[in-house]
Amino acid sequence: MLYLAELSKPIGFAKSSLQLLAKQQPDNTWVAVNEEAITLEGRIAQEANRFKDGSLVLAEISGSRQVSRIGEAARQLVTYLQNFSRVQDKARSQEEEIEVWKQSLTFQAQELTRREMELEGREEEVQRLYEQYKGVEEERKLLDSLRQELETQQAYLAEQQRLIGQQREALYQQRQELEAQLQEARSSRLREEEAAQLQALIQQLQERLQPAQGVFAPLQGLKSQIQQRQEHLNQSIATLEQERQQAKTEQDRLDQDYRLWKERCAAWWGSRQSWEQAQANWQAQQGSLRAYQEHLQQVVQQLQLQETLYQQTYRLVEEYDFITASGTEPGEAGSPDSVISLEELANLVSQLRRDYEQRSAQVNQQRAELEQSRQALRELQERLATASPEERFDIEMDIDYAQAACGALEEALLPQEKNLQRDYEELIRQEARLSQLQGQSTAALPTVEIGPLLSQIDRQKQALGQEQARLHTLIQQLESSLKAQQENLARQQQELDQQWQQLQAEEESLRACAQAMAETWGRLNHLQASLYLERDLWMELGAQLAQLEADLHQHQQETLTARAHVEQVQSLLVTLAQA
Repeated sequence: MLYLAELSKPIGFAKSSLQLLAKQQPDNTWVAVNEEAITLEGRIAQEANRFKDGSLVLAEISGSRQVSRIGEAARQLVTYLQNFSRVQDKARSQEEEIEVWKQSLTFQAQELTRREMELEGREEEVQRLYEQYKGVEEERKLLDSLRQELETQQAYLAEQQRLIGQQREALYQQRQELEAQLQEARSSRLREEEAAQLQALIQQLQERLQPAQGVFAPLQGLKSQIQQRQEHLNQSIATLEQERQQAKTEQDRLDQDYRLWKERCAAWWGSRQSWEQAQANWQAQQGSLRAYQEHLQQVVQQLQLQETLYQQTYRLVEEYDFITASGTEPGEAGSPDSVISLEELANLVSQLRRDYEQRSAQVNQQRAELEQSRQALRELQERLATASPEERFDIEMDIDYAQAACGALEEALLPQEKNLQRDYEELIRQEARLSQLQGQSTAALPTVEIGPLLSQIDRQKQALGQEQARLHTLIQQLESSLKAQQENLARQQQELDQQWQQLQAEEESLRACAQAMAETWGRLNHLQASLYLERDLWMELGAQLAQLEADLHQHQQETLTARAHVEQVQSLLVTLAQA
């Protein structure tokens, strides 16, 4: 199991020990431990000599508390901290997304509340329409009953008119008979039997010509009911006109809201296009930044090559007496090394060879670790290609961790390889000197001046250094500008998303209002058609009732005239009878 421990190296002959601080769980998490220190022995103790006292190390410890491997923990801790920082950044971005979703849900909840209130209002309106419908049905039943009663009165009136016509014909015939009898009476006196017969006939006519007083009372009741119904219909029509005017006002407001919504949509699309243009510009600047970074990397590599060339060239001056630079006399560069003895030089070469072999073993071990990390990264990338959506997040986190580990190992390995190369070159140089002192060196060579070459290399280094500083400043400015632009674009995108959600909610609200308005207009038009049709029916019924009342008055007037004529005839008969 892997542990994080603190290395303790006491002064004297005491052995080094590890104080365990934390251990790694199977799920790659770490928990703190409080266990006794483990004493290091053998090969592990020798490996621990590479580290300073108090260093943090990673150790593979078995269940029997045997240390099998020990390594540096600094790079691993840096990797963990980098991964933790990335996780924090992702958590922060997720918190921002959650906050945006909270705001969106709050807005949607408000819209739902508003729509619930609208639905409650529509339910109340439907209830009111149902009550109106029941009232209309009751009024329709009342109208049907009044129409039946009017039809009954019309039938009665027609029967009365028929009887009156018959009576009028009988009266006309009797009048003609009376006139004939009057003509006869003027020429002679009436007999008593004839006078009595005439009186009986006149009495029958008077009884038949009684005015029909009982007919007008039902007609007045019907007329009063029709007038009340017409007044009620007029009030309903006035209320309907008010509702239509209110509906027209609401329709105008809805049309205005729809026009404003379309203008906001057009403005949103304009802002969206501007944001996309800004995003494209930002991506173009990102490409420029990458180009500058690649150029800077090339400049740094060239500068490193120039520095290496300069060092290697100057080392020739130090190693060989026949090579001079800028007026250096032969043998001056190598004069400090010429005072060392053959035995000291041999010991120095042996020490350098041991140091080189030890450092070479460490570098090879780190190379093996780097290759293992790269292999694990390739396996994770292959798993990511076929992973399910639920597994992708964990695999991406592992890939980020593996990439960070590879990067840290590469950064740590590069200077060690350079140091190993310098150690190797120093070993070769000292071995050459040792061979020279042992009598194996060659004869003296003619002097070579390389001062101009070193001056040219130095000038190229200065030019590359200036270019590096310029590129570094430019990259810093671009990174700062791009970071501000990225934050601004993220903020604008968040605002655009919120505005789009609001526009969609407004569109749904406008659709609901338009549907409600269409239902309102349908109801008002249907109600208008029903009320106007009912009003026309009641007006027609009132006109028929007025005509019936006029016919009854005319009939009554004719009856009174006939009675007057009968009374005149009766008076004439009395006069004739007395004569």
